[in-house]
Amino acid sequence: MEDFLIAPPPIAAVVLAGGQARRMGGGDKGRTQVGRQSILARIVATVRPQVAALALSANGEAARFADLGLPVLADTVADSGPLAGLLAGLDWAAGAGFSWLLTVPGDTPFLPADLVIRLGHALRHGALAAIAGSGGRTHPVVGLWSTSLAEPLHRFMVEEGQRKVGHWAKDCGAVTMEWPDMPADPFFNVNEPQNQRQAEALAAVAVRRAGAVVLPKGRAAHRLLADFADDAKRRGIAIGGLLQQGGKSEDTPSADVSMIALDTGERFPIMQRLGRDACCAVDTQEMAAATAALRRALATPCQLVIVNKFGPLEAEGGGLADEMMAIMAEGVPMLTTVAEARLDAWLEFCGGQCELLPADMQSLWLWWERNGP
Repeated sequence: MEDFLIAPPPIAAVVLAGGQARRMGGGDKGRTQVGRQSILARIVATVRPQVAALALSANGEAARFADLGLPVLADTVADSGPLAGLLAGLDWAAGAGFSWLLTVPGDTPFLPADLVIRLGHALRHGALAAIAGSGGRTHPVVGLWSTSLAEPLHRFMVEEGQRKVGHWAKDCGAVTMEWPDMPADPFFNVNEPQNQRQAEALAAVAVRRAGAVVLPKGRAAHRLLADFADDAKRRGIAIGGLLQQGGKSEDTPSADVSMIALDTGERFPIMQRLGRDACCAVDTQEMAAATAALRRALATPCQLVIVNKFGPLEAEGGGLADEMMAIMAEGVPMLTTVAEARLDAWLEFCGGQCELLPADMQSLWLWWERNGP
């Protein structure tokens, strides 16, 4: 089974842009303008940082997409809609040595920036495909597929005469990963002129989501976030919150685990020893004192809040949970860390209203570009 956090495999992606756009008056739907950009340009900007190679699935004259600088894949099975695009993508990706292919439709201007990491998390139990879901509906054209499925898909189409992506997703055992559909569905698609007007309205609304750095077992991110915080301050970003220093993943003695207020530098030792030879537990008094830094961040207000603590207490609604929820409710960009083992609990805690991030500096700054003021 691939581990998309510890050793993420290289992933290829295909934008399925082969529709005839009859309801839009013909032409390529992806050329429709939303927020002064074409839908295709928005999709490429979102997907490219998540993958190692990107192509376009479309029929007809390939030169009309020359400005995108992408290889254009034609269908090998005629009159089969997006399923033919998926097959062409799988063949292309497998031929280039990729084990996984991400597919996205060419008419969705608001795709999430954490497609790969969330869909990869859904594959953790060994499934060969994962598709997106939102608002009680599945979106099988948005999926992460093992390229080993190319031959079975070819048989599914040619021998069984199947043409529906949803039927294929069920047939190959695809699992579904959910995204929230509020305040806007990230898989909103532009099929009709009225959808374009709706998309323009949605593009004008700033939606800021918390960033959650997902950490595999044994991985810490204190230094990464400390460096990010220092760099943010040098850039003049008003920053506040708490930075946890030490923990089990760093083999830190419990007595040395602390929270540091980013605005004042005050240190709060948050663990206490419960008597001789006893185990350590969270010091609730120190934790309560530390929450003042988060309340100050809201009152100031800060442009960015860091709080890299989502442990058992927070998952159960205690610890820093109330303050974290208040920061997100106010729409203040917040950056935290979440152990992979607690990722499902985090997604339930925040209602999925977050962007999952790999633990690297470039991803943090890309998140800030999307969510900063």
